[in-house]
Amino acid sequence: MFEKILAATDGSEHGLRAAKVAVELAKLSGGRVYAIYVADTQRTAHLPDDMLLFSIKELLLKEGKEAIDQVQEIAEKKGVDFKGEVVEGNPSDEIIRYAKKGDMNMIVVGAVGRTGLDKFLLGSVAEKVVRNSKIPVLTVPREES
Repeated sequence: MFEKILAATDGSEHGLRAAKVAVELAKLSGGRVYAIYVADTQRTAHLPDDMLLFSIKELLLKEGKEAIDQVQEIAEKKGVDFKGEVVEGNPSDEIIRYAKKGDMNMIVVGAVGRTGLDKFLLGSVAEKVVRNSKIPVLTVPREES
């Protein structure tokens, strides 16, 4: 049933915890993990198109590659097939689009991702994915301290 599991990661420790759960599910079901990192380039759309914007975009894409590499390392250690991709756009929209296009069986996302003012202003990506996805979504809670 869980042949294609999408792990949405944002590079945070909570996103990494969700990715570990996705890998474990894939291992148990003989499935494959697809990891996605969405570089939220919409947050910078209002800035002037100059070198600063280019640098911010490059930084987001680099951060995304590093996050995907972390998930790949976890999958390889567990012997789970893996495919990762960094995309640009609105995180919740792109996660849902990727899952639908890839015919995923499940989306795994951290219930808590990046924190602070950005989260307050933008709302929770996990909440938006849960609310709008037609594909089952597993939210992984924060680890207890």
